[in-house]
Amino acid sequence: MELNEIQSISRELEADSKNLESVINRISRIAHSRFDIKELLFCKLNKIKLVEKNIKIVQVEVRQIALKKGISKELYLKIFNEIYSFVLNTRKVITLDDQHELDDRNVMILAVSQIVVELKHYEEVLKNNTIPDGLASLDLYQANQNKQRLDHILQRNILNKRTILNEIKDYLLDYLISIENEHLQKKELETMDVRERLEELIAEGYSISQNDYTPLSHDLTGDYISSDNYVAWLHKCKIFIKKNVSDIDIYNEFNDVAKNANGNGQFYFDQVIGLLVALKTYDFKEETQLEKIRSNNKIDKIFISHSVKDVEYVKSLVQLLNDIGIKKSENYIFCSSLSGYGIPYGESIFEFLKEELNKSNIMVLFVLSHNYYQSPPCLNEMGAAWITSKSYNSILTPNFDFRHISGAIDSSKISFHMHDENGLNTFKDKIVKLFELEEIDYKIWGEDRKRFIETIKGISYIEATNLNTQVQVEKVKKLNDEELELQLRFINVTDKDIEFKFIDFELVDSFGNEIQLLAEDKYLENYTLYRKENKVVKWVFQYDYKSNYNPRRDNGNLSKVSFEIYS
Repeated sequence: MELNEIQSISRELEADSKNLESVINRISRIAHSRFDIKELLFCKLNKIKLVEKNIKIVQVEVRQIALKKGISKELYLKIFNEIYSFVLNTRKVITLDDQHELDDRNVMILAVSQIVVELKHYEEVLKNNTIPDGLASLDLYQANQNKQRLDHILQRNILNKRTILNEIKDYLLDYLISIENEHLQKKELETMDVRERLEELIAEGYSISQNDYTPLSHDLTGDYISSDNYVAWLHKCKIFIKKNVSDIDIYNEFNDVAKNANGNGQFYFDQVIGLLVALKTYDFKEETQLEKIRSNNKIDKIFISHSVKDVEYVKSLVQLLNDIGIKKSENYIFCSSLSGYGIPYGESIFEFLKEELNKSNIMVLFVLSHNYYQSPPCLNEMGAAWITSKSYNSILTPNFDFRHISGAIDSSKISFHMHDENGLNTFKDKIVKLFELEEIDYKIWGEDRKRFIETIKGISYIEATNLNTQVQVEKVKKLNDEELELQLRFINVTDKDIEFKFIDFELVDSFGNEIQLLAEDKYLENYTLYRKENKVVKWVFQYDYKSNYNPRRDNGNLSKVSFEIYS
């Protein structure tokens, strides 16, 4: 969580109440990540309508988070009651004419989103509450009385809602300010550390100059300072200045002097040490220009856009990212199909995805497959990433060909198959560079890559066995005591004609009784499921009527179909 993100949310909160629900969602995630239980409860309670059922859900949900932090149930209950009472106090209003908004304590129970909507409505009604022209005197008097009466009611409603929203905003602003102060204090401490580090470098330089100095010789060869330690020290000084000094000219001047220092005399050392001593009066609180450029352009989160049907591939991909050095945290990886990397409990799916894709620090990683192009949500993510000009990369599952790449993704942009060793090497190098990670030992990377490729090949073999083909039992009908008719749907999303080696059916009725049926050769020998075909057929099977299975009570959700195709 960066300081500029906190400051950005604060500015948004101060500017407008219309997006308050969205801001509360963002602050709620911050409070969750920091385990700030009071603030998390405040956000959650304001997002709901304050009725008993909703309040209980929030209480139980946040209690699980509190327990992870080590807060006892007794202490949590005390915290909950404290925050709940505080929320109720912020919601107390002057009696309204619209009693549906209040409980018997004159507390407005609406969710924040609804309060904002109704505030806008009342403001619009007040604006349009005017007296028409051309009224007679008596009618004008009556119209004016009615207008004043309605204006009073509307203004009271507007005042109540604005007061509540302002109370909520003030609480959230205080929370953000406290976090901002933490960051600033941390930065202050870092500044102190910078000065200490500068003093250490100066002292180290003097020590090296004494130990590695060679004076003027009898044959008039000039004095000089030269050693591996001297070179290492000069390099450390350059890194220090590059990281902590905002004035590019100072860095360039130091660089020019330092590159000639090793192997030359005291004069060059004096210039180097003089520049370092001069930095004692420098204001290190300024962020360096180079750091600003890096922080503005830095990618620090990966959004994995994929089909839920490809979750096994994605699990392995996330593990590979962890092996490369990306932290196991929702702050660094977003993957909706994996627990801990997905959408927080209680969040609106579409709102959360929209917020994630609108962040400027995200790289979108497309996992392309036949399943991906059959999924409308995936195609929506692809379009959103293209519209917002995100940095993106595409990785292909082994059974998906480059020629099938379409849509917003540039097919000429470099992509690679998941099991491509060279592609993985390039991908690893890019991730390391983008996230400024430590380079992995090549032997360790070799083992990680080998393990990943073996896993992907195993998944792709199983997938290739079925090639994204579906066989579904849509209907079971008893023809007589010896025959069942199955209405089957066959779906082939690939560009390949398919023939089946076998198809087995396990049918289950609502009482749990099972029966197994095997597709006979007469059906399979001449049956071809053509490319992109989706069709329904009816096959008749012999069955044992003495079995307990009841066709009229067939439970399609429990039935299973297993099959294998010719590769």
